[in-house]
Amino acid sequence: MKINRGFSLIELMVVVAIIGIIAGIAYPSFSDSAKKARRSDGKTAMLSVLLAQKKYRGNCPSYATAIGGSGYKCGAAIPVSADTENGYYKLSVSGANANSFTITATAQGTQTSDTDCTPLKIEVSPTYPKGNKTPASCW
Repeated sequence: MKINRGFSLIELMVVVAIIGIIAGIAYPSFSDSAKKARRSDGKTAMLSVLLAQKKYRGNCPSYATAIGGSGYKCGAAIPVSADTENGYYKLSVSGANANSFTITATAQGTQTSDTDCTPLKIEVSPTYPKGNKTPASCW
């Protein structure tokens, strides 16, 4: 009497096909979750810049026009890094005056594939004193 040991080629092909289907469904979901998680790196850094700008404005007649300074001296840049902690975004401040400014986080590296949410912006003005965050679906 002959005893079969192992798998047939058809059984092996069925298992490979099932693994392929599962991977095809799981990878896009994982990729979107990773982009969303990396987006929090930019949001956190932008809120730090927002807080630093408010602190700067408390002592000076206008908001700071740049990032990367060493202290809160009027006319100097605010003491916040231009790159986020994990390096997924580059921060900049534009349009700064006595009443308003805009913080922009531009994706870099692997996060550039997050095209729906690049760039992230916070606009502070008399109309939006707490900041208008765009694109809204990314916040």
